[in-house]
Amino acid sequence: MTERTGFGFNELHAEERGLLLGLSLLATSDGVLSRLAGDCRQASCKAWQALRALARSERAALLAGWIVETKAPFPLGMERLHPSWLVEAVASEPPDLWPALLCGLPGVQVVVALLSQSHDARAIAGDAWPPDAVAELQRCVFSQLASLCVGPSGPVGASLCRLGCEELLAEVARRGAALYQELCAEGDASLWAVAGRLPATLGRQWVKW
Repeated sequence: MTERTGFGFNELHAEERGLLLGLSLLATSDGVLSRLAGDCRQASCKAWQALRALARSERAALLAGWIVETKAPFPLGMERLHPSWLVEAVASEPPDLWPALLCGLPGVQVVVALLSQSHDARAIAGDAWPPDAVAELQRCVFSQLASLCVGPSGPVGASLCRLGCEELLAEVARRGAALYQELCAEGDASLWAVAGRLPATLGRQWVKW
């Protein structure tokens, strides 16, 4: 992965923000950061030092935002994924859970339409669930998509993510092996971000490369 030469709190990966939040809430030392690998360790250590240097009110505001992110039912940026990723996540769970998983889902109309093409519509329109249970279920199921939603992309990945689905598929076909090599040079985060813009059936092949 391309080494990050600088850092900002907003550029930290979700896992890094979660780790720093946990260390702060537990009021523990940063010794655990030395066990991280390479780029993640460097970015997390720099962020930890900057976090401790903030004024108390600034640090509290930043941590409050991270707590909101942690408790959110959906990963940040999930609305940018191709709908088939959401369909795959919902369809992999028992049908009794689908009404809860679909509640408030970004682009729910498209997801429901795709589900209805291959599944019993009665399962999609099941009984309502308590709000607290809904949020917890959604966090458990959709958190697996977080790596497709967040993380900095290199210039190649960022330019590809701006394309529509059909344009992206055409560009992938055109660039072929050369594109694959460039994406590897840009870093894993770019590859995951591009895969998230593709239909799940194609995107999963990309992230296996």
